[in-house]
Amino acid sequence: MTSTKRFLLMAAVLLLASFAMAGTITTYSGQDDGAGISGPWPNSAAAQTAFLAAAGLLSPVGTIDFENQPLGYSANFTAAPGVSVALTGPNYGDGYSGISTTTFGNVYGFNTTPGGAKWLGFATGTATFTFASPTEYFGFWITGVQTVFTSRFTLDINGADAQTFNIPINVNGGAQYFGITDVGGSFTTATITNISNDAWGIDDVSYNSAVPEPSSLILLGSGILGLAGVVRRKFIL
Repeated sequence: MTSTKRFLLMAAVLLLASFAMAGTITTYSGQDDGAGISGPWPNSAAAQTAFLAAAGLLSPVGTIDFENQPLGYSANFTAAPGVSVALTGPNYGDGYSGISTTTFGNVYGFNTTPGGAKWLGFATGTATFTFASPTEYFGFWITGVQTVFTSRFTLDINGADAQTFNIPINVNGGAQYFGITDVGGSFTTATITNISNDAWGIDDVSYNSAVPEPSSLILLGSGILGLAGVVRRKFIL
């Protein structure tokens, strides 16, 4: 093997290895403990603003506000093109589980979308978001969570950077925001878990809405293989 061909092979291996390496994860969190259902939520909003600014540098941001979803509980539904949601836990009815416009105050789930009304509740269970195209980030509003009912509240992602994030818990309900960016990495599922007796909700879920056509890995990999083929033909001639 010539030195040129050996160099090209090493470059290809290093390229593939760089895509397999874990990314750099940053978390964004803000809490407005005990805040009312109409706000203001300055700490949470600041965390969301910082998260969206960082996410927007990675890819186009899509946000699921649940406003187009039918009211009621469905264990599996399509939240947006290429995004499905699977819920676990029992259906406690309107104002507690599924898509709702009903709220019983700031210690229960409520809407955070400006001008909106709907939100998603899944008391005593989990919600798993599955993405047809990998996302490098995931962020969402949280409403009504209380320490009196909840001792552990988590977000789990899969992929090369698979891990569990412990989400802060408000003492007196209200609103809060939590998000992560995974620069250099990606994941296809994100699971929110609050297995407790709490009645709470989420809203305005943000993710990477771009569909790679084709992926950067395929483009760069094809380029290296093509270059290797040119060099090979040159040496054969």
